Amino acid sequence: MKAARFIGCLAAGLVLGGSAQATRAVEPQIDRSRDAADGRAAFALLDRLPRLPGQFMVRQSSSRNKTGHNGDENWPLYKDERGDDVIFDAAGPGCVRSMWVTHIAEGAILNFYFDGEREPRYRIGEVEFFEGKHPAFPRPLNSYERRGRYAAGLAGNSFVPIPFQKSLKISITGESRFFHVIWEQYPYGTSVGTFTGREDRTALLHSFEPLADTPPPWAGPEIVRIASEDNQPGATVMLFSRKDAAGIVRNIVIEADGSEEMFRNSEIQMRWDGHTRADVLAPTGIFFACANHACDVESLPVSVQKLDSGRVRLTCRFPLPFWREAEILWRNNSEYSLGPVVAEVTVAANDLDEARSGYFTTLYREGKTSYGRDWRLLQTPGTGWFVGAVQTMQHGHYCEGDEHFYIDGAISPQINGTGSEDYYLGCFWPNFHYSSPFANCAGDIMLEAGGHFMGSYRIPACYSRFHLEAPIPFFTSIDARIQHGGLSYLRSDYRSLAYCYLRRRPAMRQTDFLDVGNSASEAAHDYRATRSDLIEAMTASPEGEYFEYRMDEDGRTHTGEITFTVAIDPDNGGVRLRRRLDQGSSRQAADVYVNGEYVGRWYHGNHNEHLRWSDSDFDIHSRHTREKGLLQVKLVVDTEGGGGPFTDFRYEVFCLDAGGGTRE
Repeated sequence: MKAARFIGCLAAGLVLGGSAQATRAVEPQIDRSRDAADGRAAFALLDRLPRLPGQFMVRQSSSRNKTGHNGDENWPLYKDERGDDVIFDAAGPGCVRSMWVTHIAEGAILNFYFDGEREPRYRIGEVEFFEGKHPAFPRPLNSYERRGRYAAGLAGNSFVPIPFQKSLKISITGESRFFHVIWEQYPYGTSVGTFTGREDRTALLHSFEPLADTPPPWAGPEIVRIASEDNQPGATVMLFSRKDAAGIVRNIVIEADGSEEMFRNSEIQMRWDGHTRADVLAPTGIFFACANHACDVESLPVSVQKLDSGRVRLTCRFPLPFWREAEILWRNNSEYSLGPVVAEVTVAANDLDEARSGYFTTLYREGKTSYGRDWRLLQTPGTGWFVGAVQTMQHGHYCEGDEHFYIDGAISPQINGTGSEDYYLGCFWPNFHYSSPFANCAGDIMLEAGGHFMGSYRIPACYSRFHLEAPIPFFTSIDARIQHGGLSYLRSDYRSLAYCYLRRRPAMRQTDFLDVGNSASEAAHDYRATRSDLIEAMTASPEGEYFEYRMDEDGRTHTGEITFTVAIDPDNGGVRLRRRLDQGSSRQAADVYVNGEYVGRWYHGNHNEHLRWSDSDFDIHSRHTREKGLLQVKLVVDTEGGGGPFTDFRYEVFCLDAGGGTRE
């Protein structure tokens, strides 16, 4: 056995299994003939990920069926006074980060109302909008392209950030059909300028350019190179090892065999700072968003390039920080030799605050679906960002499965969509191969099945979605699931990989609980209300996976003012109030005051008479909560403009850690 040497690396090692193999110290020749423009500005979207999130929320509105069943077409949030379908309605400050639609109605018009405007600031034909023909919403950030084989299989996507200071309502004149909108919600007092169309979109625009494999010029980068000539079954190649030092792995480039065995039956393993369990343990193909066989994939964080030699180039651009030690290895788990592996690992200095940063972590799962239970993509306690998923399925119908993401223990999913092919920014399965910075369909299963629709069921589909335009923050836990079929009823073989940045400790804790309708709890919190009626034992169900679960709660309905006092930790980084409400009352709004200071507008725009339980969160900036042990909360209900009564059944009070993270 010959020892491998890592050029430019402080630590060296090569672990071998199975047959002996030869390795040599080389300057591996990575073919760069296909390199394109250097999209270095796009790395800004990736560089923010290791920093733990600060106080804000990511939420989604969608055309999900409000009964919990399949058939997610023409379910707007509500119809406004003009008879238009409202697809988004939120109080600010906030920012819409992405919009998706399909099956656009003929002549449909999008209307944008900013900051309480009575007339829309923009009225744009929906097709014109997504085709990028309006100068404020240009290509390539907006697109309208065929991604599904159904006659209406055109998907519209917009990644133009649409910030708003006070409020934003988006409606459609005509049928709304299928849509979802993802937005960020910030605490009152956050400085946000309302949309002008002149916002800086440099990072987003560069993310749509082919990225050069040469990394951007970080300060003092080190390139570690390794070549392993013959990788027999069981062979393990140490791609990178570092001890007693800190750094950030900025780029990994691997050239290897392009066979299915390589993609399905070899694995990538990563371990940070001496963790007992591997932080990353995943089949090579699914880690690079190409789970089953080689396809050209060019997303922002990972890519696959098929080379003329029959080999592939695999690139990972996720930043991978460590503070004491790191280990990245590749293993051949197949029964065949996988030939030579050539790799480059780029490492740069780590200037991140460890206490406010997360580790790059993945969760790989495989198995058969369970009847009546959603497929789990990621479930973990702690704090961090959910940044994406890759999913492959074989046997059974692959579409219609809504994503249900429960953040920080809410009863209802804050991310709640309209179908698996929609979540992956496609439409109308079976899908064509498509590749984009934030979503991919790797391969064309109908083409692979010889053009036969039914034969497509036997071919494993592969999709990926990267939430880089709006990484999803969580502070105590996340439970990200997706249906298999419209009601999680399909028998299918699933594999999935979820990506996150994770610190395995909560950054938020509960400090108080108010049970509305319970006289003792109300008295303990000095809860008072004017123009209020008691609701005794309302029986209802929440949206999401548990839509058939029914429970009873007492509560109240209000058209006046509500006051109560809750306990908090004085050493906090802001406070989150969570209210359980009845969505049967439409467009509930209240102005919120804390200790006599105005702290924003609590607004819930969705209306659902079928699945009525929902948890609604409201963030209070730390400038109103620091060094205080009690908060005197006043809610002034506003029912003008067609809003319904304000409902409350419980309040939970959470304090965020002092210091916090970032939303940039």
